[in-house]
Amino acid sequence: MGDRLAFTGNKHPLPPILDKDLHNAWKAKQTIYIVNRDGSGLKQLIDEAGPYAQYPALSPHGEEVLYTQKINGDFQIFKLNLNSGVRTQLTHISWNTGGDWFDPAYALPVSPQPQLLSTVWAKIKKK
Repeated sequence: MGDRLAFTGNKHPLPPILDKDLHNAWKAKQTIYIVNRDGSGLKQLIDEAGPYAQYPALSPHGEEVLYTQKINGDFQIFKLNLNSGVRTQLTHISWNTGGDWFDPAYALPVSPQPQLLSTVWAKIKKK
């Protein structure tokens, strides 16, 4: 765990910002890579021929990557299993911008905990 990094990149030289068409063509080739922390083992995960991909998040166990990719004009979140290569689209609504992982061992409870409330309305109403 923690021995690899996922990042957004483009292997082509950045064109002048002033040339909007060239800059948009360059951005369209933006994709997701993974590399070992020591810089070895660079691997392109998403084909640059498709819509550009961004915002990668490597899972805590290092076996999956979440990323955002533009599909039919909207950004969608995908999960890629690094072992099997299976890609799963997780969202199907418009304009999603990245996802993230969490460790269930550190998750906070979501059930109501009245002992943590600082004000109880019944006490205020009596005053």
